Amino acid sequence: MRILIVEDNPTDAELALRELTRSGLKYDAIRVETQPDYREALSSFSPSIILSDYSLPHFDGKTALNIAQEQVPCTPFLFLTGTIGEEKAIDLLKLGATDYILKSNLPRLPSAIRNALERAEEKAALRRVEQDLLIRNHAIEASAVPVMIADITLPGMPLIYVNKAFERHTGYSAEEALGRNCSFLQGEDTAQPELEKIRIALKERSAAQATLRNYRKDGSLFLNELHITPVRDNKGGVQYFVGVQNDITQIRQYQEALEHQANYDALTGLVNRNLLKERIKQAFSEARRQSSIFTVAFVDIDNFKRVNDSLGHSAGDDLIRMVGQRLQRCVRDEDTVARVGGDEFVLVLKDQSMEVSLLIIMQRIQTEMLHPFLINDKQLTVTCSIGLASFPRDGIDAETLLANADSAMYQAKTTGRNNFQFYAKEMNSELEAELALEHDLWHALENEEFVLNYQPQIELSTGKIIGVEALIRWQHPTRGLIPPNQFIPMAEEDGLIVPIGKWVLETACRDSLRLQAEGIPPIRIAVNLSARQLGQPDFVDQLEDVLTTTGINAECLELEITESMIMHNVETNIEVLRKISAAGIQLSLDDFGTGYSSLAYLQQFPINRLKIDQSFIRNIATDNSYALISRAIIGLAHSLEIQVIAEGIETIEQLDFVKSNHCNEGQGYFFSKPLEFEFLRSLLRSSKLVKPCNALS
Repeated sequence: MRILIVEDNPTDAELALRELTRSGLKYDAIRVETQPDYREALSSFSPSIILSDYSLPHFDGKTALNIAQEQVPCTPFLFLTGTIGEEKAIDLLKLGATDYILKSNLPRLPSAIRNALERAEEKAALRRVEQDLLIRNHAIEASAVPVMIADITLPGMPLIYVNKAFERHTGYSAEEALGRNCSFLQGEDTAQPELEKIRIALKERSAAQATLRNYRKDGSLFLNELHITPVRDNKGGVQYFVGVQNDITQIRQYQEALEHQANYDALTGLVNRNLLKERIKQAFSEARRQSSIFTVAFVDIDNFKRVNDSLGHSAGDDLIRMVGQRLQRCVRDEDTVARVGGDEFVLVLKDQSMEVSLLIIMQRIQTEMLHPFLINDKQLTVTCSIGLASFPRDGIDAETLLANADSAMYQAKTTGRNNFQFYAKEMNSELEAELALEHDLWHALENEEFVLNYQPQIELSTGKIIGVEALIRWQHPTRGLIPPNQFIPMAEEDGLIVPIGKWVLETACRDSLRLQAEGIPPIRIAVNLSARQLGQPDFVDQLEDVLTTTGINAECLELEITESMIMHNVETNIEVLRKISAAGIQLSLDDFGTGYSSLAYLQQFPINRLKIDQSFIRNIATDNSYALISRAIIGLAHSLEIQVIAEGIETIEQLDFVKSNHCNEGQGYFFSKPLEFEFLRSLLRSSKLVKPCNALS
């Protein structure tokens, strides 16, 4: 065996040959790098097989394939490459490459070479079957390739010979096949365009090749690459045609699998980003031809990271799969649903000439999402934020249209999620500003741009200051003071909330010790906790390190957790909170009553303090339902021996209400706005109404 290797890396060539030696193959081999050397080797070396890299410094593998087909068309040509890509592999196989092997999978090379040589030999043998066909009938009979001979001079051009391989492969015996036109293998599936190639070849007495859908005796389908060749007598006349069948079903299935992998998402089976671009191009062509409108919708699952963090990535994959299925149910067959990565989907909605029709589709999607998803025997409700951009109003090319739909989706996120927004030109400038702010946020901690303010908390029965809540602010070097609602959600999304939260905890503890060092009695200091912090496996250890490093008494530290945080992965959170409580740290449940049904779990959480959300306090004077809810919360907490603090107290009416209903503590602008550390220190120094945390009940 003579092997011609087209490869610029001698080491790669040597590794391939070493694999062939290991497998027991005997060979002579030469290696070339340039096109002139390659052409010379094809003629002088006469290779049995060609192994070619695809990416070469002097010319590429596709060119090498074309040259081989010109000079040595019968020589098997295999690609041996580091990476080729699924689409490129499909194209090269269609262009005539015998096979391709990745350099990372060299053990497959010997068997691929043997198979290629066997196929080449079989085809070569069949090409030699002309005038001496009947003499060599025994060789054909022993062949593994189905062979048949038809007499075209008889009515119906019947088969006069089939070999054993034909019988094995089709299931028809020779007796059942002989005397019939070979078209019986197509059954009723006669509307095949490739059949015309065979008809023309028979009429012109020429060779031809066609790929046909054939059916075995049991009805099973196989793809038949049929080669027919006329048998000429000494005078050039043709009485017989030889047909050779090659079952390419598995090869075609493999090609289709590669095409599917290149164009469809493996998790959901939806169109992927690659095929999405083609669908959008088609939509552009149709819309321009028909003067119609189409819309691109960018869909993102709200708070998807929370699902992954609390239930695991497997549950997240299940959710993505189910959301994809529901989105498909909401659109028409001619529309496209694509997954473009993570928890993001894109819809291509054709011929949407009126916004009212888009509204119907968006409402249909929102309704579908309201139905709970059953994942790991748990019911989960999620929402989506959707941005819409339409051709031609919002973009005349795919890139612009997708970018504008993405901008509209982010606008839907910033307006509270669970909604959809149509693109407006000012969104891009807003998005650019948001991206710039996000960039600055990554450096804010190292640049020491964060500061803490402290808002006093008052014991309502005595009016004494019993604690403070630490509230983070961002002192941006050019934008000035940025409130937390503008950067905390961003930090949550990016994961920056973990280091920022740790900084807040350590800084608050150190500030507390600074106050005590100046003779101010120790008071409770409350620090807000994020879901990401609570979800860290070593969070309790981190807390204990902070207590040890700063030297603060655990009883003077309180962690504020929100109701929504602990309702995800409840059992695990209960265990973590109990460890925190056992360390002596107090726990406060913030934003109570804002939408999560946690009453059944409330008595299981080791909560010291329950915080009535300011939305209830703000409306108690104007809406009796808020007053009723606030009374109920206070009564419930007291029945469980939990202290109650009301936040957002701003008026004397609100203060009178919470005092008359036996609320223990209060916080809000009525008492004090959040103070910088220096102002807090001055307040505590001058006030005798300070109740030390070690005196708290």
